[in-house]
Amino acid sequence: MKYFLTKAAFFAIAGALTVTTSTAATLPKASEIQSKMGMGFNIGNSMEVPNNPTLWGNPFPTQALLDSVKAAGFSTVRIPCAWDSHAPGGKITDTWLDSVKTVVDYAMRAGLYTILNIHHEGEGGWFQSNIGTSVDNNIDTKMKNYWTQIANKFKDYNERLIFAGANEPGPNVNTWTAQHVSTLMHYYQTFIDAVRATGDNNATRTLIIQGLNTDIDKSVKSAPVSTFPKDKVEGRLMFEVHYYDPYQYTLMTKQDDWGASEPILPQYYYGDYQKTSEPKRNAGYNAWGGSIDSKLAGIGHPQEQFAKMKSNYVDKGYPVIVGEFGANVRSPELSGSDLDLHKQGRVQWHKDVVSAAKQYGLTPILWDMGNESNSGYDNMAYIRRQSSPVGKVLETDVINAMRSVYNLGNYVNNGITHVEDFITGGSNESTSSSSIIASSSAAQPESSSSVISQCDALIPECGWKESLPTVARTHVEFYREGNTLYGTGKIMLFDMNGNLVRASGNTSGKSTLQLQGIKQGLYIAKCGSKSLKLIAK
Repeated sequence: MKYFLTKAAFFAIAGALTVTTSTAATLPKASEIQSKMGMGFNIGNSMEVPNNPTLWGNPFPTQALLDSVKAAGFSTVRIPCAWDSHAPGGKITDTWLDSVKTVVDYAMRAGLYTILNIHHEGEGGWFQSNIGTSVDNNIDTKMKNYWTQIANKFKDYNERLIFAGANEPGPNVNTWTAQHVSTLMHYYQTFIDAVRATGDNNATRTLIIQGLNTDIDKSVKSAPVSTFPKDKVEGRLMFEVHYYDPYQYTLMTKQDDWGASEPILPQYYYGDYQKTSEPKRNAGYNAWGGSIDSKLAGIGHPQEQFAKMKSNYVDKGYPVIVGEFGANVRSPELSGSDLDLHKQGRVQWHKDVVSAAKQYGLTPILWDMGNESNSGYDNMAYIRRQSSPVGKVLETDVINAMRSVYNLGNYVNNGITHVEDFITGGSNESTSSSSIIASSSAAQPESSSSVISQCDALIPECGWKESLPTVARTHVEFYREGNTLYGTGKIMLFDMNGNLVRASGNTSGKSTLQLQGIKQGLYIAKCGSKSLKLIAK
């Protein structure tokens, strides 16, 4: 069965649409932007997952999640993103570009500075594991093609959208040579030139290049600013490193035995709050010397490392982001008072890293992988994603410790106000200027997203109205939350020609239909007698 609108009704809709025109702006310099980026949050283990962003256990990001990130005190979000697995024949699919745009729009609408990168884990390391001593034309071509397509998709976005060329680039060797550095910088030059060539706001957009393995010491030793690629515009480049020190404390999941002649390296469980009876489990324990390096156990180490970033890069005109930092919760290894002591030290570790970053003018961006269970060994989940309510702060003590560095006070979700003017030159009137209480996503519809539900005279049977800030859903059969439609029967999505685009599999009981990846345009969704008009921007 097909559903058609009358000709008059169709043109009533078309007449209400605004046409976005492109007007290039000269965007602010990187230093001006970085001064407003505060502390940041990563949506890890999601958009960078090869082929399907939900395969590693996290649902597709929602507006509620990004609203919650902003409400928690973060000013920046980093979106690690896979591209190679979505680019058959070297062309990124329109479906994937639209899906990424959906998440970028969520972040921009929440008022966040948004970093979009090319992330390579799980995609065969096509880039970051293949930095050789000479340029590989296949890799170089991919860098140019991918960044040209990405940049064209977002060329009209304002300065709050930032592109990062890579993630953790590194050759499969222990020591970087001058030839390796030269190869990496060549690829970065390709990235910069590809973005600049797309014009419009990309001509002056801030771009980020990464350190060697995003390692501070390797970068300082072998990648001074004199090796950096050239840019056509001045002051629009940033530099990125990551911080997971000491490794035995933050990431190590089992003790390492390096052989009979070498000591066993234990996992560190305790930081500033040490356990006297287990010195080998205290951060900074020297397996060779049998003593504690107090600098590794406290703020001294991040201060020392971040001071190098300031003198070698920031002071030379390249603002620095700490693109990832975080520490696992040592559960289930620990329990009871031992786990409490570990968590005390872990709170202090996060505060120390953020304090040192702020002291030296760096932007710290917390790594969150979404794992809420604390039942494995990779436990870095600070904001809820995998269960309801999406956006609930899970690590309140850690978040409060970080907030205190920026004088934000303890976390209270006071909601946020959406920002709709992030595309320069277009008409971006806000569909709602009301505050959104981000952590209560399960109880109320979002007031705007890249897929906007509306009710009007064309569809009088619509289940709920976008203009209402809250709606009781006890008796509602059909509604949208983020990029998902929920109904009590089969859901069908039609384009404006009456063609069936998607349908849910269930015909009775609760059913869902995902909207991410649909092309821009107008759609009608139906569930039983209920209908929604959808505008995919």
